[in-house]
Amino acid sequence: MSVGLSSEAPERAEVTALYAPLLERLAGVTGMNDQHSALVEDAVGVWSRPGFDTVLSGSRLAFTPFDYQLATMQTVLRRMRGRAILADEVGLGKTIEAGLVLAELRMRGLADRALVVTPAGLVDQWREELERKFALPTTVAARGGWDREADRPVVLASLAAARRDPLKSALVDERWDVVIVDEAHRLRNPASASGRLARALCTRYLLLLTATPVENRLQDLYELVNLVSPGLLGTAAQFRRTHGSAGTGVDALRNVAALRARTREIMVRHRRSEVEVLLPQRLAETALVTPCEAERAVYGDIVARIRDEARSAAPSARMTLRSLTRLAGSSPAAVAPTLDKVGWADLAARARAIGRPRKTDELLIRLRTHAERGEKVLVFTAFRHTLDALAAEVEAAGIPAACYHGSLSRRDKDAAVAAFRDEVPVLLSTESAGEGRNLQFCHVMINVDLPWNPMQIEQRLGRLHRVGQEHDVLLANLVSRGTIEEQILHVLESKINLFELVVGELDMILGRVNDDFDFESSVFSAYVAADDDAQFTASLDDLGADLARARTDYLRTRGAVDQLVGED
Repeated sequence: MSVGLSSEAPERAEVTALYAPLLERLAGVTGMNDQHSALVEDAVGVWSRPGFDTVLSGSRLAFTPFDYQLATMQTVLRRMRGRAILADEVGLGKTIEAGLVLAELRMRGLADRALVVTPAGLVDQWREELERKFALPTTVAARGGWDREADRPVVLASLAAARRDPLKSALVDERWDVVIVDEAHRLRNPASASGRLARALCTRYLLLLTATPVENRLQDLYELVNLVSPGLLGTAAQFRRTHGSAGTGVDALRNVAALRARTREIMVRHRRSEVEVLLPQRLAETALVTPCEAERAVYGDIVARIRDEARSAAPSARMTLRSLTRLAGSSPAAVAPTLDKVGWADLAARARAIGRPRKTDELLIRLRTHAERGEKVLVFTAFRHTLDALAAEVEAAGIPAACYHGSLSRRDKDAAVAAFRDEVPVLLSTESAGEGRNLQFCHVMINVDLPWNPMQIEQRLGRLHRVGQEHDVLLANLVSRGTIEEQILHVLESKINLFELVVGELDMILGRVNDDFDFESSVFSAYVAADDDAQFTASLDDLGADLARARTDYLRTRGAVDQLVGED
């Protein structure tokens, strides 16, 4: 990224030294004109502006930052001149730290043109954080650009859209005051579309957010540091001579102390061990529910027919069958409509004939128990039909609840969250509440069904388990015995300790299996290819071994980053 103007609003002493000669010259002018007056006003305005040791945005914040987050903001602005890599371990609030920097720059009139580039799945979360916590207006950039009529909005762009024209050209043509890039390890390769975008943007201040500024190659670290502070590590050839060749792994690094001293000039990293008191425990429980005979039989017949059909199905039909398998694991109410659509009327009729599923019985028992303790409960399901069925059963049981799903307007979503916070003890939600909503006033979550994509499991849990949660988070997974979900959960728990990971770590692990790894697709392919359940179990064990190796690699990399970055 090219550097625009000076990368720091000078502190008072620096400003005095800079503008004193100007003021002396202007004091001797006998015939002041409009131009001279404007110079005086600008000089005095800059001189009187508080230094970055004073927090101007505090009164506008809708939350209380932690001390380490405020310290990061001041370090970035005072010592790093507004260009830094925020490399905190996952779960410690890099978004909050970046928001604090942005808010302080805005209060000083130094960030009217601000851009946040983030993976598509995090756009809503950034919008939520900036608007609700920092009172910063936002607009989401689309193919045609963004709203230029609004009052200095922070422009949010997904990385996937931003790296393609026509949006890429619009972003590159703009002269930004500040650019923030989340998950910035995606920019390491300068030849990639994301890397080319990053190097084409023009900005004065730049924040790169990533928990893994270096993974397997030293060259990765060099590229990110060079984005923020060109020349800090010398030329690429000098860097290689001093610390190792482009493909050198972190374990073979030379001159560690020298590199560490350099990276600390533009990089901030906090470890969870340093702020451990801020993160509550996760207390996860898997509740295996024995289905009634009718449930067991119809589930078994559905998945057996799916296996037979999928082996010769076209790709589009195979996707439908995969979705049908997940619906079958959720509830009879969820799977019946899709069974009708694919023409399996016999199975649809059997599913509809089932009354209240055993998982619903278990849910009602738990809701009553938590209500007696005065605890709020967030209940997740992946499917709207399951949600509607649960809502009817919960209402019939006399348990007050709010419902949250993707078809609601933004106002109705806000109202549902407000009701959950202030009035009712239960929120029944589909996956949409797993994005952009922080519900830390609640610390109990029940999964009525289990997503096959472990990232969705983590997104659900991340609404409650994050910095700012004041209680241990209680999680219960309701899983029917004899289902694919039971086997998936066994793999995720036994191989990577899924529910012991901090939010954000799972992405680091899955990304190390291979570039195109898709857990959900891998599970379904293994199920379809297996001749029987024993062979399917063996295939899942192999998949689990891959995950275990990726977790080991992630932990090694995390240690290497600690070696290069952060406090002694």
